Amino acid sequence: MAGFAAKAKELGFTHIEANASISPRMLSELLKTTIPISSIHSPCPTVLSSRGIPISSLSLSSLDESMRMEAVSFTRQTIELAASVRARAVVLHMGEVPIDLSLQDRLYKLHDGGYAQTKEYSQAKEDLVYQRTSQALHYLGTAKKSLQELSAYSRQRGIILGLETRFHPHEIPNMDEMAELLNEASESLVGYWHDVGHAAVQQQLGLSLHEEWLSRFKDRLVGIHLHDVLGISDHHVPGKGNMNWEMVAKYLPPGIVKVCEIGEWNDEEQMQGVVEFLQKKGIVG
Repeated sequence: MAGFAAKAKELGFTHIEANASISPRMLSELLKTTIPISSIHSPCPTVLSSRGIPISSLSLSSLDESMRMEAVSFTRQTIELAASVRARAVVLHMGEVPIDLSLQDRLYKLHDGGYAQTKEYSQAKEDLVYQRTSQALHYLGTAKKSLQELSAYSRQRGIILGLETRFHPHEIPNMDEMAELLNEASESLVGYWHDVGHAAVQQQLGLSLHEEWLSRFKDRLVGIHLHDVLGISDHHVPGKGNMNWEMVAKYLPPGIVKVCEIGEWNDEEQMQGVVEFLQKKGIVG
């Protein structure tokens, strides 16, 4: 992690976001470096839950109360960590609606195969949306319950919670659910965390418009994940895909947390000049 922090500084990054892939040992090593932590993506660090599964697999929207409470407990620990390292925000995934994931896989395969404009694709999308909608209410309710508990806890620690745009259609929240969740808490406690890649993929799939996410929630925006997309593949290096950076830039208020969330599989050579590229596009100052 010392090498990672040094390389980040060399590439022009000023802060690091700690996420759910960081082990306790990696976190310990990271905290010994001098690079500050801007935000923490919950749950962090990664450990096994009482069920023997990674804590990132626990869900804040679970109807199993013991699983939900364990997810809340680990998120509280992340909030504690954020407060201790003086991070500005904790990024949250609010859960999911359990659907037949083969519907989702079929939609992706049809899209990647060039069938996005066919009746077959439209039917697959309609089936997926119907199944999700028919089950979403109860899971959104438990997500709200978790958020109420966590926002009360974060108030005591002085940490704002950022609810992230999700990648997969079955995940919570979709756009209307985001509005409901944000209405559950004060803007001083809970805000909107925009992920440019997730929103762009949602648009590619025909599920929502990227710009509508930003225009609808710009007044609650607390942070943003920056990466590029190719089709429905995200976490590419900014400037190496087809992201509409000019559109994104016009919605960003000053002072929000800006994080490059770039897949570890990208070549180091491609990372050269990322900060300068984002400056040129008006994304960072």
